[in-house]
Amino acid sequence: MIKKTMRKAVALLLLAVLALSSTGCVSGTVYGKPLDEAEEIDKSQAILYMSYIRDAMVDGSLDEINQLGYHYGQEDAETFEEFWEDWQYYEPIYGQITDFQLQEGYQFGNEMVFVFELTMEKGAMQLSSMYTDDFELVMLFLYETQEGDLEHTQMPEGIVEEDIVVGEGTDYPLAGKITRPANIQEGDQLPAVVLVSGDGANNMNLQPQDSCVYPYRDIAWGLAQQGIVTIRYDKRLYTYADEVTDINAPAEKFTVDWEYGEDALLATQMLRDLSYVNDEQVYYIGHSQGAIVAPRIDEEGGDYAGIVMLSSSPRPWYDVIYDQYINFGLIDNDDDAIYYLVSKLNVERDFIVDGDYLEVEDDKLTQDFLLTRPTAFWRDYLSYDYVGALEASQKPLLILQGEANFQITMDADFAAWQEELGDASYATLKSYEGLNHLFSPSQGCFAGHYKEYDMPGRVSQEVIDDIASWILTGAVAE
Repeated sequence: MIKKTMRKAVALLLLAVLALSSTGCVSGTVYGKPLDEAEEIDKSQAILYMSYIRDAMVDGSLDEINQLGYHYGQEDAETFEEFWEDWQYYEPIYGQITDFQLQEGYQFGNEMVFVFELTMEKGAMQLSSMYTDDFELVMLFLYETQEGDLEHTQMPEGIVEEDIVVGEGTDYPLAGKITRPANIQEGDQLPAVVLVSGDGANNMNLQPQDSCVYPYRDIAWGLAQQGIVTIRYDKRLYTYADEVTDINAPAEKFTVDWEYGEDALLATQMLRDLSYVNDEQVYYIGHSQGAIVAPRIDEEGGDYAGIVMLSSSPRPWYDVIYDQYINFGLIDNDDDAIYYLVSKLNVERDFIVDGDYLEVEDDKLTQDFLLTRPTAFWRDYLSYDYVGALEASQKPLLILQGEANFQITMDADFAAWQEELGDASYATLKSYEGLNHLFSPSQGCFAGHYKEYDMPGRVSQEVIDDIASWILTGAVAE
């Protein structure tokens, strides 16, 4: 049996994991390491170059910026025209730069990324810049702060949102919202969707911690514009994280029902109770692990008209978590720590694969943690055949994947769906070029890195249109 850890330490570890995994899976520093005090000379150089960039922006000279680039003067060279177009858009909104301050720096192989906060005449913005080791400019990316993004993002006309409580009167009431078209007429019977978050402590918007992306808000707004009602709510792990990080947390709080099912069913019933919702046209949209548990919730009373699975995988979830840690969860550690952690992960994975978790005594189910989850979770989660249930029910199924998703990947996960359900008449599978785990564009200096969620992003309109079309007509655009 795996060596036990102190319960208190494990509880603190789980709390950290819940915070890090709020995008639906485990996060880490992908491909890059923060620059520390040893690289002060690089930071000083970045500040000097930022002064050149600021002067060029104030002067209105794209050519001055191009001359900083390693590719300047090369035939068919890529220049900074896209950045310049963004600057021309934002300058009337924010005014000129009055000051700047270096916030952080990262090393990415032979390249470095620096993030600056720009003080503007009418607010603040962020600018990330990427350089080679020789300090030739590779990329510039200008974007709004979280505060500026929220200020300039308004709910579309023609829809309304109502604050509600899912599970009011129960032990776990959760804040939520119902989003719907504004012009509902008497007798309308609209399709509706319950939005279920993925692994981790997610709020109702599926917003990664301190990030500028709000996938479920975007989807709710976009579907309401096309006549579809949605309900979304803070996840139980978000509102009641202390319930599972307490050193005396009981095993029954590490189950699919506790984490997902009970609240999803309550939200589903709230939709069906609305006079303007067609109770036979209620659909389920889940993200990551919240997607793969859909058939279990459907069987336990959801009885959905169809299921939409976003950024999910048919592979065993212990393989998904294991791969995420091996691929990008260990980068910030030194070689000795990586050797220890990889060995530990291998032992934990084998303990699950070999079925040894089934032999753990009932009073010890929350003492040993396997791939960040207690034995109690694996015993419950692995008691159900999720893919088999999808195939047995043959309910309409829409599986969507971003091709730039580095957490749930095209090669390992979407390819597995294609092999499993690619020929199934009831399943529609589609992937989207350039979209990440949250279906917004993967762009800027941190593309392919979890810090890309620090930059404002919106769910692609194509994805929203495809979901709406599939619900309303049963088909998506080719």
